[in-house]
Amino acid sequence: MDKEMRMKMTESEHVMFEIPCSRPVTDNISSQAMEWVNCLTGKTTTKSYEREGRMEKVPPLLLKSEKGRRNSECYEPAVVSLGPYHHNRPALAQAEKYKLVTLEEYSSSTGETIDTLYDMMFEVVHDARKCYIDGSTDNYSDHEFNQMMLRDACFVLLYIERMPCGHTNVFLNNEYLGAIGFANIKRDLLLLENQIPFVVLDVLLRLKFPKDKGEVVLNKFFNYLNYGEVMVRKDKKVLEYKRPLHLLELYRSYFISLPTKDKALHEKFNYVKRNRAFASVTELKARWIFLRCTSDESTSDMEFNSYCCYGEFMLARRAVCPYTKAIYLNMIAYEMCPHTPNDLRISTYIRVMKSLILQRADVKELLRNNILLHSLGNDEEVVKMYDEFEVPAVNYYMFNQLRLGMEKLNESKYKTWVAELMTDYFGSPWKALGSLVATAILVSSFVQTYCALKPRD
Repeated sequence: MDKEMRMKMTESEHVMFEIPCSRPVTDNISSQAMEWVNCLTGKTTTKSYEREGRMEKVPPLLLKSEKGRRNSECYEPAVVSLGPYHHNRPALAQAEKYKLVTLEEYSSSTGETIDTLYDMMFEVVHDARKCYIDGSTDNYSDHEFNQMMLRDACFVLLYIERMPCGHTNVFLNNEYLGAIGFANIKRDLLLLENQIPFVVLDVLLRLKFPKDKGEVVLNKFFNYLNYGEVMVRKDKKVLEYKRPLHLLELYRSYFISLPTKDKALHEKFNYVKRNRAFASVTELKARWIFLRCTSDESTSDMEFNSYCCYGEFMLARRAVCPYTKAIYLNMIAYEMCPHTPNDLRISTYIRVMKSLILQRADVKELLRNNILLHSLGNDEEVVKMYDEFEVPAVNYYMFNQLRLGMEKLNESKYKTWVAELMTDYFGSPWKALGSLVATAILVSSFVQTYCALKPRD
């Protein structure tokens, strides 16, 4: 009987889940379950639940598909190793020499000796070691592991601080790593298997930036990645309410803001069985659904608004560069790992963009609306980049809130007719001019006919 019911379900049907949320959060497992419920129902929270996070490696299942095999190099560092997973690889040896230089520079900038930095780092070395997969740090003594953490942290923070501002000393990297090596550092800093615990970075950030704990420095760097320009967004904090495991997790949480809905947790909610894709940008425009760039004051980076005869799909502005693909893939891989935040915001964003971008005309429309900025060779490269992404799972609440809003708009017959009328006859200046001329000719012909047939007094 159950099998027959499953066979009869159609694509438009929904599976209903009733999740009781009246019980208090009493332990780590129930707190993570509550976080999962919050994500699925679109309710955000500023409370930070404790979780047993680990520096995971890329899930093997992501690498088994054809696209996964083609993208396998995007998960491996090209210039510098951070942490134990790729440490001592011969191809990355040159960067190890440069880490000694950045260690001395960071020590000088803080006014503390290297020995003092070493002692400060040693206070968190055991917590940092616990962040890695069991057995991955067994070959390192506490002294060796502490040295590795200190050198890696100084390298990361010096780059983050100086790169967005075009600091003169940052270009000395070329002497050690070459221009192409220097250009790849930004990519390597945000690889899943190339992370150091944020508790390590936090020690040095608090030392050098005691007032804001590194908020401005991280804010500038993340906005440089997002928008391709140096800016500080005071309305959007990097470190507020966040206890990140590593830099990649922190950037992921800053990259996209989830839409917030004021909905009680004890209510039932729909979980769409099949995540049908969006229409492309040009198809949405033909239906009079226009893409707009979100304002800085917006609380959500993805939002759909329906009006009288049209709709607006609001998207945050993002920059795309040659290393964006690797960074996006590693954020997706992080969301696919166990013991990670459950909102799947990056996977959902990229799934949306995959649906929107199918051809060059879609890219041009996003560029025209200031939603997308790219430094790739041509618009076709952007289409190819998004086509290469494989997104195994998305936040169905967020994805379907957007998609169902568009479908509801299209279900209105009069809105559909108006959209077709405006697209077919007023979709461009030439179409509008032709329609007006044709209308003028019809009106003129009608008036002439009426005057000819009307009897004179």
